[in-house]
Amino acid sequence: MVLQSHHLFALLTKPFSSSSSSSSPWFPILRSLIAHKDILLGQRAHAQIIVSGQHPDRFLSNNLINMYSKCGSLFRARQVFDKMPQRDYITWNSVLAAYALAAESDHGQIEDGFRLFRRFRESEVAPTKLTLAPVLKLCLLCGWTSVSEAVHGYAVRIGMENDVYVSGALVNVYSKFGRVDAARRLFDEMPERDVVLWNVMIKGYMQSRGLENEAFCLFAEFHRSGLCPDGVTIRCILGESSGMFGGVNGELVEQVIAYAIKISLLDEYSDAITWNKMMSKHMSVGNHWGALECFGEMRSMNVEYDNVTFIVALSAVMGTSMLETGMQIHGMIVKVGFDSDTSIANNLINMYAKIGLLDFAQMVFDDMEELDLISWNSMISSFAWNGLERDSITLFLDLLKSGIRSDEFTLATILRACSASPESFHLGRQVHVLAVKMDTVKDDFVLTALIDFYGKNAKTKEAEILFNRRVAFDLASWNAMMAGFITNNEGQKALHLFSFLHKCGEKLNQFTFATVIKACGSLVSLDQGKQLHANIIKLGFDFDLCVSSGILDMYMKCGEMEAAAVDFDSISEPDDVAWTAMISGYVENGEEGKALQLYRYMRRAGVAPDEYTFATLIKACSGLTAVEQGRQIHGNAVKLGCVSDHFVGTSLVDMYAKCGCIQDSYKLFMRINVRSIAVWNAMIVSMAQHGNGEEALNLFSEMQAQGVQPDGITFIGVLSACNHSGFVSEAYKHFDSMDKVYGVQPEAEHYSCLIDVLGRSGLVKQAEELIKTMPFKPTASMYRALLGACRVEGVQGDAEIGMRVASRLLALEPFDSTAYVFLSKIYAAADRWDMVTDARKIMKEKNVKKDPALAVLI
Repeated sequence: MVLQSHHLFALLTKPFSSSSSSSSPWFPILRSLIAHKDILLGQRAHAQIIVSGQHPDRFLSNNLINMYSKCGSLFRARQVFDKMPQRDYITWNSVLAAYALAAESDHGQIEDGFRLFRRFRESEVAPTKLTLAPVLKLCLLCGWTSVSEAVHGYAVRIGMENDVYVSGALVNVYSKFGRVDAARRLFDEMPERDVVLWNVMIKGYMQSRGLENEAFCLFAEFHRSGLCPDGVTIRCILGESSGMFGGVNGELVEQVIAYAIKISLLDEYSDAITWNKMMSKHMSVGNHWGALECFGEMRSMNVEYDNVTFIVALSAVMGTSMLETGMQIHGMIVKVGFDSDTSIANNLINMYAKIGLLDFAQMVFDDMEELDLISWNSMISSFAWNGLERDSITLFLDLLKSGIRSDEFTLATILRACSASPESFHLGRQVHVLAVKMDTVKDDFVLTALIDFYGKNAKTKEAEILFNRRVAFDLASWNAMMAGFITNNEGQKALHLFSFLHKCGEKLNQFTFATVIKACGSLVSLDQGKQLHANIIKLGFDFDLCVSSGILDMYMKCGEMEAAAVDFDSISEPDDVAWTAMISGYVENGEEGKALQLYRYMRRAGVAPDEYTFATLIKACSGLTAVEQGRQIHGNAVKLGCVSDHFVGTSLVDMYAKCGCIQDSYKLFMRINVRSIAVWNAMIVSMAQHGNGEEALNLFSEMQAQGVQPDGITFIGVLSACNHSGFVSEAYKHFDSMDKVYGVQPEAEHYSCLIDVLGRSGLVKQAEELIKTMPFKPTASMYRALLGACRVEGVQGDAEIGMRVASRLLALEPFDSTAYVFLSKIYAAADRWDMVTDARKIMKEKNVKKDPALAVLI
């Protein structure tokens, strides 16, 4: 399967010249894609067709509809259909079949399917038997007898009532609706009957309680007709009856069983092989439910399973995520003694991991008598892909001790685990060394995993060295390298890499665009982002959720919220990530009200928010100081079990404090068992801002006692607390400890806090000296703080300092009314009224508007 996919990939990367429909190379490729159900390669083929200039060729469009339908993308199939300028009967048959197939899992498509059928009847295209088959299937799915009768009437009017294909479908519909008599009348009126029609009628009797004898009689008639009943016929009778033949003529039963033996359907060995092949055929086209139905029929016919049967059945369960069915099969495996089979146990591990029951997967792994490399790889990857990187790493170390040699899959998986676990960087390097020793470092999967590992650990140079050593082109490694650049704020390098890739003519996938669009966002490069967006639309990747989410993020980071909203509205079914990204964009761009409104729409759409959604919404409430809405969102977070998340907890502490509910904030803080630096900072800063300086400093002492390392934000809160409480010596002590004790470099904001502490305490000269000696250019806010202190000093000798500071402030901000007001106050205190008049004159000439709050001072 993998080799075939690689072969298809190679075909897609090969340039095709424009050709006629009959000789088009795309037809066999699309047919193969249908067999593999590979939607990603299918989309790539579609893009290549467009680029080759063959679109909208009707022949290719029909096959594209069929391909998208069989790959499970009705939306894209309908898109191709809607864009076709001309449609023939094959077009209509294909799109109707697409709706019938989609309606099996989504009954919401039934009505749209019938609506499309009405459009077909209004067209000038003549129907065929393949037109009515999907429509009758829709009838079967909707359960509406009246609609089925209407379609039957339409078949009569167009002269298709005697077509074996159409009649077989009608017989099946009537039988399923319990109208077996109507089905039998239609069956008897048929001038010709094939094996399929006989089987449908027999099955109709078997599915109707009390009519089993009629089924056996019909089988006898079938046998005498000259046609040969097949395995399906036997399964219709013996399978549906579950071995119970009460009320049925004994001779008829013996006749059926004898015939079954004759065609070797009841031979134990043959049956296992036959049924396994049938199940495998279902699996090969992605029909997991069909495989499970076969498994159920085997059980009802008392067919003895072999190990292959269970392996295929477990694979089918993985495709449906039916836990109950999987556990039943597990029980049967134990019952018949196959639990010691290593291959079956490996599939049990994969099944439980796919469903998310890692404890059960671990239990199977621990109970295995004999472990092979597949067993280890299955368990290691199960932990890694479910976010349990440490467990994955521990198991990998156990594998090394076991003496079993790792392979490329093992190394690639454990490197992914190390990428997600920063403390495992040293182990990741050792895995790199192991890959070199095993000569697997050139393997595409291992190389890509190594590039990803170094990129996520801020080692882009090492990642580049590996990237430049690649032997053959592998798009995944390019994507990993670009992602590494973006993660480490080297977006321009990612764009250069993308540009080179594009110029080389290599075909890109949705992951490439989802990655590179992030670079435009991180660089706030709107023009490049728009160009990429246009390219994405041209290639048809805009409907991919990862890509559309990336476009959304790019527009938001560039401040283009209207464009972001348009892109968001174009997503047919946004997931929680897309909703949260849009909400976050509104908050980051100062539109908190729209963020809260969008949250209401999100809930109406039935999408559940996650922890990040709640943290973002609470931040919006903080910005609006909307405490009541904040309380409602707090309640929703509690209801959905998200309140224990440290991001949510920190946001709540901050929100209640900013809304003036400092007691509520403190209560929440005390309920948090494991407090991160963020939640400590939120509480310390909040206490300081609300004038509770001593409480803030006590919290800082408690934080130190618990061994939590403070950061720059912590010291802003601590210095603010000293400022509000007038603790000058404590402020100096904490300021000095930043670099000397904790290795935190003081920034401009820390100096501002200390300047304010000195100024408020009357130490104006020391404050001015601090401004002169600090390693930053003074800011206007620093000068304002110092100027405010000079005004407080009034006539006590600080007029000269005040004038110097005011002139420096005006040099930075010539239209700052604060400087003029403070200058006037200083001049007035020194009885320099002529200077007060000059200050007013300058303000008037420069049209400097006075702050109403300061108007009383001048």
